[in-house]
Amino acid sequence: MTDRYILGVEYEVGGQPTATILRALQEELAQYDATADCRAGVLTVRLALCADSPVEAARGVDFVQVSVLRHRPLQPVRMVGYDVVAEDRAGCGRDAEPHVPELAGLAEVAQITGYSKGRVSQLREDLSPYFLQELASGPVYRAAGVRRFAAENPRSSPGVRRSGILLTPLERFLLEALAATAAGVEAPAPAAGHRIVADAIEGVLGHGRQVLLHAQPDGSELAAAFSSLLMHGLVRTRMIYQKEREAMGAGHEEDLVVSLTSKGERHSGIRPRPAAGTRGQEDAQ
Repeated sequence: MTDRYILGVEYEVGGQPTATILRALQEELAQYDATADCRAGVLTVRLALCADSPVEAARGVDFVQVSVLRHRPLQPVRMVGYDVVAEDRAGCGRDAEPHVPELAGLAEVAQITGYSKGRVSQLREDLSPYFLQELASGPVYRAAGVRRFAAENPRSSPGVRRSGILLTPLERFLLEALAATAAGVEAPAPAAGHRIVADAIEGVLGHGRQVLLHAQPDGSELAAAFSSLLMHGLVRTRMIYQKEREAMGAGHEEDLVVSLTSKGERHSGIRPRPAAGTRGQEDAQ
């Protein structure tokens, strides 16, 4: 027996599609009474199909897939799920009740990410792409987006407290290299394109914990990365003292002395060198 089914297909897309793209999707799939809308970075396309069973109706996913992939401005795109319901349960055609995605409040976000509710409340800016609505109990997010955030930003290992600051690969490498140098442990091996960090760190000053960083040209990649660490309060700087400059010789006048804040030490995940038993002074050459 042939029945009509409502098929809803959801995609995470690279940006907010224009009204023109949404209208084009509907026109290309007009024979299936298609509707298309996008909220919180998730594109939803619905079709009404005649089929002998829900399984047969699910083949309409292929129709949607072909149409979505035809529009390059939607890229990157990733299908996150679909559902099929009989039309008499879903409503009638375009007047159908909108599909409600899996939602996540503070408790659910804490469970997904492994953070406490208090810590989750500090991640509002990071989770803003997945925000749906503000209720009396707090913000509500799309659960699929929260899982994506958790996968891309895994919580640190036990005993290491990191803040929710998101750093670029270069910023992360710079922070870890500064922390390792200050702690007197082996710095991470330079990744491709990160040799500039290894070349810029010239050693530690005094009794350690302070790193001499070679001055970088304004607008350079490394200067921008270092400015980001300063903005997030992960490091602090000072100029070289006159006595230190005399011991170093020429060529260090514009260099900076960098030390990590307690916040920076936590975020780096590298244990600082203990106060007792430190190495002798390592002045920059």
